[in-house]
Amino acid sequence: MELNELKTIPVRSLYQNVELAAQKYGSHTLFAFERNKTDYDISYEEFLEYVTAMTRAFIHFGFAGKKIGIIGENCPEWIATYLASMTAGGVAVPIDVALAKEQLVEFAKMAEIDVLAYSSTWASFIEENQDNFEGVTNFVKLNDYSFDFKTAQAYELEKFTSASKIAHTGNAITNISIPKQDPDRMSIMLFTSGTTGTSKIVMLSQKNICTVINSARGPLAKFTEDDVLLSVLPVHHTYELTCGIFCAMDHGCKICINDSIKHVTKNLKKYKPTGMTVVPLYVEVFYNSIMKNVRKQGIEKTFNFALKASTAAKKVNIDLSKKLFGKVTEAFGGRLCKLVCGGAALRPELVSTFRAIGIEIVQGYGITECAPLVSVIPFGVYNPKSCGKIVDSMQVFIDKENPTDEFGEIVVKGDNVMLGYYNNEEATKAVLSSTGWFYTGDYGYIDKKGYLYITGRKKNMIVLQDGKNVFPEEIEEYLGALPHVKECVVIGRQKDNDLAIVALVYPDFEYTDSIGLKSKEEVYNAIREEVNTINRKLVGYKRIATLEFMEEEFEKTPSKKI
Repeated sequence: MELNELKTIPVRSLYQNVELAAQKYGSHTLFAFERNKTDYDISYEEFLEYVTAMTRAFIHFGFAGKKIGIIGENCPEWIATYLASMTAGGVAVPIDVALAKEQLVEFAKMAEIDVLAYSSTWASFIEENQDNFEGVTNFVKLNDYSFDFKTAQAYELEKFTSASKIAHTGNAITNISIPKQDPDRMSIMLFTSGTTGTSKIVMLSQKNICTVINSARGPLAKFTEDDVLLSVLPVHHTYELTCGIFCAMDHGCKICINDSIKHVTKNLKKYKPTGMTVVPLYVEVFYNSIMKNVRKQGIEKTFNFALKASTAAKKVNIDLSKKLFGKVTEAFGGRLCKLVCGGAALRPELVSTFRAIGIEIVQGYGITECAPLVSVIPFGVYNPKSCGKIVDSMQVFIDKENPTDEFGEIVVKGDNVMLGYYNNEEATKAVLSSTGWFYTGDYGYIDKKGYLYITGRKKNMIVLQDGKNVFPEEIEEYLGALPHVKECVVIGRQKDNDLAIVALVYPDFEYTDSIGLKSKEEVYNAIREEVNTINRKLVGYKRIATLEFMEEEFEKTPSKKI
């Protein structure tokens, strides 16, 4: 079959996505990464072999039907384990690598995980606390000291094993066939943000993910096998895994894995990417880096004039960006020209600036419950304030409280909408109608040309610039447990182009007086110490940045809610 024909075949399972990609792109490099100062390249064909071996071994070891938790930094072993888990008939359960270690035990219990795969950074904690992981029968270490998946050697399954040994066993066992895939079966479980008390688990099928892959082919058609991508977002997030990895595989891109956020600048220069999947924080960082150098050289006026000249030239289809900004883009490897940005709102002026420089940014809107893509701007379309058109697999309507309202809640329906929340029928019914309409909890509107615009969040969720979500209730839960605190409210407040987590606290002066804290300053200092303790338990982006004390109790509703 010709390449162009292969590119039109709809993907029905994630194993088929890997299989088709191997047929289309063969020996072309899929993943490039560095480990222990050694560079590795894995071709499309080799990765298919790897996933196939892992799947056979999972079936051989009895992992079919099991829930397999995966936590760790981006690496090929993580992605192969994710794919093999569902292909073997199990369920993949990605877990946030930034999770507080004490919470991992509770999350594993909440998801009823049977097998836990983890990176070396989690090794000591998991091995020391293995007895606390109730129900987990096997532990799989992902990123071994060296990378080897081609050896054929059968191993006995032990409580602690490695991804390499599993792959080696799969290579030695060739009499096990890849089972037929059920695209409608619940195959993925994803945690929403929050503690075990507030977090929900989104249930997705392979059909959900594959619908996004198929729907993204048109808008992302500008990506080809000539593109080199740098993967910087964590793969436990559906946005990166679906759009940054699986969609990129469908288009034949080479994906270079960034090993640490500290090494982004180094890896930009090393791999010289042509494209990236990012959240707004990265765009802001890139922009600030550019402006820092411009100010350092004292050429702000010249730079701004060049931006205007480039923008004007683009209106008559003349591209001056390389001539005017060639030295600027060298900081990003010299070839970066395409960014897909999602996860949070991006300042429209940045879209315009980067376009003038020669880097096209397309924005999208998504939510985990939609696997995650809802809308995206196609490459070649300039609309910096919109988050795109609804993908062709979905229907949408704006649910307005009043017909005259300019905006309302965004409600969608399609094959990428989740199956529901795991073991939480009440939460599922609250957002998913009996006819399949999903209420996103986001406000927006659609213009006459069909472009979607987000105007705000219905929920209390605080969305940070890097796309991470913070639920105020989670932090209020910690604060409310302090005997020094009578009432509290957690909010997001604008600070330096981002939101800072601010806690407003009204102390329990009766209690503090009873333990000998007489002055307000003593009370405040005691609470500050408690908040510092809480912050140490929280993931960095959830930590309280500012603590403010209220002089009076909060105003309340008749039902005594603040």
